[in-house]
Amino acid sequence: MFTAPTPDFHETPRSVVVYTVMETIMRHWTVLGLLTLAGALWAQEPKSVIGFEDAKHGWIVLPGAGGKVELTENPNDVKSGKRALRYTYTAAAGKFNAIVYLEPELWAQGFRFWIKADRPALFALSMQEESGERWHAPFWVSGNEWQLVTIAASDFTLAEDTKPINNRLDIDAVEGLGLIDVSALLLATPEAALLFGEQTGTRMLWLDDFEFLAKAPARRANPDALDDFQRDYLLWMATAYTTLKREAGGMRVQYDAPFPYIFGALRILEPNALRDTKGVEVVIQVQTPTTLAVFVEEPDGERWSATFEAGGERNPEPKRLLWSQFTITDDTRGKGDGKLDPAKIKMLSLADWGALTEGGPTSNRWLVQSVRKVK
Repeated sequence: MFTAPTPDFHETPRSVVVYTVMETIMRHWTVLGLLTLAGALWAQEPKSVIGFEDAKHGWIVLPGAGGKVELTENPNDVKSGKRALRYTYTAAAGKFNAIVYLEPELWAQGFRFWIKADRPALFALSMQEESGERWHAPFWVSGNEWQLVTIAASDFTLAEDTKPINNRLDIDAVEGLGLIDVSALLLATPEAALLFGEQTGTRMLWLDDFEFLAKAPARRANPDALDDFQRDYLLWMATAYTTLKREAGGMRVQYDAPFPYIFGALRILEPNALRDTKGVEVVIQVQTPTTLAVFVEEPDGERWSATFEAGGERNPEPKRLLWSQFTITDDTRGKGDGKLDPAKIKMLSLADWGALTEGGPTSNRWLVQSVRKVK
């Protein structure tokens, strides 16, 4: 588990902390596109399932990145069989840590694998085509337990710094796969540590039973859902002292701390995800009454927020917020045109604002069933 320093919000205003870190994440998110998979291919015949039972599994450290790939027989770190892959690396500010597989099955329509990390963190599976187009699919790992992740080809989005060729992922043109520790890359700074916990130092991840799927995992078509949590992994990332897990067809957010903190979760959005919308609706159940805040951010750095009251619901209930209810944050006023443009929103976050008030709950539990678009 990671730790984070107890904040002093008298010295560091809570809004400044949140916004500074959010700006850093947005500024560096496109670093995922730096994954370069050119080079000699691993000399082996690809398999539909990589069980990591022998040394010819094909996964290597990305050239230029640090760390060590090896097989472990520790039963606590093996999901099935006798062995699993272990990647040990050092996380530091701006340091890129990734492992790659250079001969993927070109007929694959999806990927399924078991992963475990030594702390909660955001990871991403990335692909690069021969044309240079780079794609990534982020997912949250809760830490210190095996987690099944099933990713469809349709789950990948184009890296923002990649020049579009045809805006379509062509699996048969993919040169390789990469597995990246996004949290270690983006959050290994003192400012980020205040909100997300310490990310620097020696880190480990374990991988087992990596499978190439000939049939894409089922995805329900729901154009009004920003997130209906139908996947077996989460797209959100948690702040420190906050636990995120899939539960009851939704996302459980839980925290229990003896001091006020910015408990919450945030998610990077695909381009134009909220175009032609009038607002957002969060279907949520909260154990203890509190004030929750919704933040959205635009590429120019402007951030907007709105709040709603929740708590004591017997079942998840919709909480609707229209864009007209959002106000610009004081510290980002003047960075843009002062007008909230839903089409430009690139990040959405939920936070317990009541936990930062005197007497507010610092122990709580939410169930977020869905986040919907209001049209």
